[in-house]
Amino acid sequence: MLIEEKYFPQDKNYLLKSVQAFSKEILLDQWLQQILASYSMQHNPMGLEDDFIIELKKKISLAKELLEDNYDILAAIYRHNHADNQLEIMWDGRSHMEAYDSDWKEMYADWIQQTSLIKDIQRPIIKYAVSEGGINHTFLKQSIRRAILSHFNLRIRSQMLYQASA
Repeated sequence: MLIEEKYFPQDKNYLLKSVQAFSKEILLDQWLQQILASYSMQHNPMGLEDDFIIELKKKISLAKELLEDNYDILAAIYRHNHADNQLEIMWDGRSHMEAYDSDWKEMYADWIQQTSLIKDIQRPIIKYAVSEGGINHTFLKQSIRRAILSHFNLRIRSQMLYQASA
């Protein structure tokens, strides 16, 4: 039995959901590479290839499992913020799927660039990769989730997104 995740009541843009699901694996790899680049920029600005950086490059893909559920959160945030695009007319000859794919990937690239600089997202990924997955991944996933929700000033209650009160 497949249970559908709905993060807000109007989460019904199934075309956009399918585009996001189809791109998930590639975009998760991009997020990991962005985290690696951001970490290197902050902690290794000269780009020196020491033993730690070499090891991290080899193992960074192990941390993909920490980002899978958090990718779904970013995807839901995007759907929530772009809920009005479902019935728009495409004047440029693209299909809705092509437009959604392009728009989602553009926003996603901006978001991962921003979030990859956040230490509460970066550190768990680095820690998990270096330990080869030998630590509590549930805690680390939740830490990343909290950082993402904080970045977007959102909360999740009973799997629903809410604007956090200021």
